[in-house]
Amino acid sequence: MQYSVYRNKSNSRDFPFLLDVQSDIIGSMNSRVVIPLCPLADYKDRRRVERLNPVLEIEGNSYLLLTHDLAGVSLAILGEEVCSMRAQRDVIRNAMDFIFNGI
Repeated sequence: MQYSVYRNKSNSRDFPFLLDVQSDIIGSMNSRVVIPLCPLADYKDRRRVERLNPVLEIEGNSYLLLTHDLAGVSLAILGEEVCSMRAQRDVIRNAMDFIFNGI
């Protein structure tokens, strides 16, 4: 579901969560467009663009939205739904708008 955060079932420990950004109107496909999230602490030494990479809180911890790593993934990669980021949709949309339109 759009703006839901899922556990990443792949063996990637770098990205424990995936944020679904695909419209629910396109729900009959076997894949979803997602943005990976990594622990903010793991990214502290790297350069980030605040608008492109906002910080989201999940289970009491800070995670960085890696919008520049947006990808389509198989539904099999999505684990359990952890939470909804619908309340943060403006921040998420701004990040996607920045990467696609530069605004």
